[in-house]
Amino acid sequence: MTGRHLTTADVAEKLGVSVVAVYKMRSISNKLRRAGQEGPLLPEPVAIEGNSPLYDEAAIDAFAQERARRAPSQRGRRPRLMPGLARDAAFAERLRAAIADGAGAPEVPTQAALIDLLGLNVVTFGERMRGRTRWTDAELEVIRRTLGVDTTDANEVVDRARAAKRQARAARSHAGS
Repeated sequence: MTGRHLTTADVAEKLGVSVVAVYKMRSISNKLRRAGQEGPLLPEPVAIEGNSPLYDEAAIDAFAQERARRAPSQRGRRPRLMPGLARDAAFAERLRAAIADGAGAPEVPTQAALIDLLGLNVVTFGERMRGRTRWTDAELEVIRRTLGVDTTDANEVVDRARAAKRQARAARSHAGS
């Protein structure tokens, strides 16, 4: 494959990641290649200009397509794009999928943009996504309006946990009387 050569910054922009992430992908891909593993590995640079690696544009495009089609991870973080997300998936999964599918574009192209739009910090947003704290009605309205995601079950995990806690507390108080 020969074509236009891309710098690391160009590759990062094309993949929608940071330059540091491209360096990390390159390091991991090199390690996996040495171990004889295959899969969606970042293509090797075709040239070096100064201290900067240059990548073949067609190879990077093929890598991006292969990476987008990969199956769910067996460990660690799940891939952003998973084929066939079920309608009854957890709210956080549906929200991530809607952002990845571009449902909120151009207003909400990324999760970071949604965090800014909601006026939350990263930690609070993470707590909400993990079901540890409740989404406010105003936040749910923004999500519903910009991403078109069903928010009826957004606080379900928190509500179940709180109900179980109340039930356990009530059982302890009755046992002690």
